[in-house]
Amino acid sequence: MTTSDDDKKKGLSRRTMFGAAAVAAAAIPAFSAARAQQAGRGEGAPINSTSLGGGLPQQGGNGPIRVLFISSYHAFDRENLFRCWDRMGTDISWTHVEHPAAEHFFDPALAADYDVFLLYDAFAGRKLGAPDANGRRASTYPPPSAKLQANIKKLMQNGNQGFVFFHHALASWIHSWPAGVNGSNAYAEVMGGAADWGLPLDLRGVKYPNSGYRQGTEQRITVVDKDHPITQGLPAQFDLIDETYLCPMFEDSVHCLTRTNFIPTADKFLMAPNSANVGASHQPGSTMTSWVKTAENSPIVYIQHGHDNNAWSNPYWQKLMLNSIKWAASPQSKTWAKANAKRIFV
Repeated sequence: MTTSDDDKKKGLSRRTMFGAAAVAAAAIPAFSAARAQQAGRGEGAPINSTSLGGGLPQQGGNGPIRVLFISSYHAFDRENLFRCWDRMGTDISWTHVEHPAAEHFFDPALAADYDVFLLYDAFAGRKLGAPDANGRRASTYPPPSAKLQANIKKLMQNGNQGFVFFHHALASWIHSWPAGVNGSNAYAEVMGGAADWGLPLDLRGVKYPNSGYRQGTEQRITVVDKDHPITQGLPAQFDLIDETYLCPMFEDSVHCLTRTNFIPTADKFLMAPNSANVGASHQPGSTMTSWVKTAENSPIVYIQHGHDNNAWSNPYWQKLMLNSIKWAASPQSKTWAKANAKRIFV
């Protein structure tokens, strides 16, 4: 995980992008084009996408499932990830928006234009201060606005959209979202886990040292629920090279779909190349790598895999992701979520 690129990002003001909530959706093209230009894009556009050049929005595909792809945190290999979405183009159409602009789209009225929220964000809401003499920038974690809290609560209670979180999405709002009905961070309870590679966590009354990441980890993934729609078309086991985490995952509140043969313990993260300075006393982690659950009346999917093109180009990762999007958009997932509703928010 890299934080320096996050510090360098430049954003358009909300006033410039949106003006007012009623015209927020219309602002996506200008916003996304500006972000693409700032990222130095303009060559090698994805297969079908109008994402990366000519002042056009970051969007693609022509399928019936309308996906809002939300990102934040560090820079990523946009071309290869957008190519991945475009390969799903007969099933999905997608639009990309970044935080903080993405917060507007949790308004249920604006969310109505989308079937699935696909979240690859981390540290949403984090504020960075001015650089000190050593170039370091202190982070603060103000709570989400009352409006955002109300919108997400209402959106998930309505149950009209599905949510697919993947990879470092586990690190959004994990310090500042108010507690839910069980007294722990409500946003972490929505996802089914949490991670922070630089700070300790306090969840469900347990204090965890800072989380661990380990890049380029060879893993064998086993499908543990072979009957779920999300795992259809996957072999019983498949191999993947990807970044893996050591962090809290709430096995008691999720339905596991896949597990890794990599056992996450602190010793494997302390000295490994391209790994985090994990807290040496961190408890052993879960081997879960994907799951489903409910939040209020909404279906939730989380997929831990998906750091870079090692995963995105893997056909089994692509199948897992596309199946997740299709399931989250389906009437079956909505019926299941309402039948297994889980109250999260106060």
